[in-house]
Amino acid sequence: MFGLFKKKPEPGHIAAEHTNTPMNQFMTRLMAEELPLLDSASRVRVYEILKEYDGPQITTQEELPEEIRKMMDL
Repeated sequence: MFGLFKKKPEPGHIAAEHTNTPMNQFMTRLMAEELPLLDSASRVRVYEILKEYDGPQITTQEELPEEIRKMMDL
């Protein structure tokens, strides 16, 4: 009725849009939530792995590089 109950598209997140990562917005937000749980050395290593990553856009946890999945216990 008049579009009141139509499912609205998920709003974009400005911070996730302005990052330079090989991940989509959802994965960027997910990693941003989980990274503070790692120690500083592990966080640096995650940044290095993502910076060196050369492949298709990461859209799921399964597509993350193996080393990151092990560090984050996924």
